Amino acid sequence: MICFEIKKIFSKTISRISLIVLLFSLVISCYFAITNITYIDNRGVSHTGIAAARNLRKEKQRWEGVLDKAALQAVIDEYRKVNEEYPIRQGDYTANLLHDSKVQGFSEIKDMINMGFCEFRDFNYYRIDSVSKDEVGKLYENREKSLEKWLSSEETEDLFNKKEKAFLLERYHQMKTPLYYEDYDGWKSALHYAQTIVMLVMLVSAFLVSGIFPNEFSWKADSIFFSTKYGRDRGTRAKLIAGLIVVTAIYWMIIALYSVIVLGCLGFGGGNVMIQTEVLLQYYLYAIIFTHDCIGIYWNIVLLAIVYAYISENTHSSSGGYNSIRHFVFTIIFIKFPFLKGHIRSIS
Repeated sequence: MICFEIKKIFSKTISRISLIVLLFSLVISCYFAITNITYIDNRGVSHTGIAAARNLRKEKQRWEGVLDKAALQAVIDEYRKVNEEYPIRQGDYTANLLHDSKVQGFSEIKDMINMGFCEFRDFNYYRIDSVSKDEVGKLYENREKSLEKWLSSEETEDLFNKKEKAFLLERYHQMKTPLYYEDYDGWKSALHYAQTIVMLVMLVSAFLVSGIFPNEFSWKADSIFFSTKYGRDRGTRAKLIAGLIVVTAIYWMIIALYSVIVLGCLGFGGGNVMIQTEVLLQYYLYAIIFTHDCIGIYWNIVLLAIVYAYISENTHSSSGGYNSIRHFVFTIIFIKFPFLKGHIRSIS
């Protein structure tokens, strides 16, 4: 019965077309993710693609390891040495590219230092120039103090109550330090462009499960289906399981293909690195690694598919649920990418 329900889902031509569109989008996303990595050679010329990612990975492998006091001091010493030989010059694009080419191997650690010795949610590009040997070992302590100071400020009075603030601080304190660093460009690029894939998987999955219940009503077969001996229990259960299997299979197949292609080109290393090593996620309050994101996204899609099936069943129409999910997904896109609002509205 479950196999029969799955066949019904893919029996429509529009369902097969939606899968083709999803695969085409997968190829486009893989291309952008792979070409997202930039490597600057000794002449100051920028390169992108697989070879560039391989060369950049070699540069970063020199700094792989635990970011303790000695490692952070080594980065500071190397940066100051580079800064003396290749100083940043205002308006001199070529000279600045040469500077970047010497720093690119440890640029993420440099930015981590710059932000770690600033106030919460602040960033000073030149802070590393004034970090002393006595200060450098207090990086993680300073990050915690900055977070505590921000949570106790007037800015957060309306955002969190005392229990929530205590919980957030406790979660941040649970993060094991010093952090481990490894080149994670492949994971960072893959997760960045995975947003597009996830949005499309949400829409396609929602569309495919749209007819699980409404089809019985459109075919005028609902009275027969639900009046049979097993229609209300086994039949309904088979439809739900079929929908879950389809959503699960599509998500993990697409994510697996996307991950194998992108990480195969850019490198699988760095999946076990804490996301707090990324400067933009430095004050993220939960101790998770890059690979955890894929699992969390999957459960979000399953929940969305369940909500969609529920709406479709109650409205007896696949379009009712689909439009609800479509507007929900587009709302997320508007929030994250406001410049696309006019283009999406014109086609939706």
